[in-house]
Amino acid sequence: MNKIPHPVFAKRIHQVMEENGWSMADLARRVMLSHTSVRKWANGAAAASGERLKRLSAVTGRPEYWFFMEPGSEGDNGDELPAMPRILDEREETLLSLFNQLPEAEKLRLIIHTRGVVKEMDLLKNDVFDIMNDLKK
Repeated sequence: MNKIPHPVFAKRIHQVMEENGWSMADLARRVMLSHTSVRKWANGAAAASGERLKRLSAVTGRPEYWFFMEPGSEGDNGDELPAMPRILDEREETLLSLFNQLPEAEKLRLIIHTRGVVKEMDLLKNDVFDIMNDLKK
C-alpha cells in the first residue's frame, strides 16, 4: 500500500519548483499559502483543490489537470505540454500598463522596492505562523 496519498502531485510540485528555481517558501508566497501547506504538497500528504489549485495553475502557467498526470504521460512521444499563457486580471493589466509608462530607472527602482516589501511581508508572515504554532502548543 502506498503511504503517500498524492505521489504524482508531489512530483509535479517538485518539478515546478525546480524548473522555476523556487523554494517551498517561494511557491507558498506566490500561491498565498502557508509554508506548511506547500510542504504537505511536496511530501504528497495533500493535494491542491478548488481555489488553491486555480492559484497554483495561474502561478505556474500549467493547467490544473497537469498536476495530476504522471510525468511522461503528456503526449505520445513523452513531450511536456507547453505552459499555458498567463491571463492577466484587470488589476494586473492596469499595473502592467502603469509600469510600462515609467522611465527605465524608475522601473528598476520600483522592482527593487517591491522585492523588499515582499521579503518583509514573508518575514512577517513567518513570524505570525511561528506565534500561531507556539500558541497551539
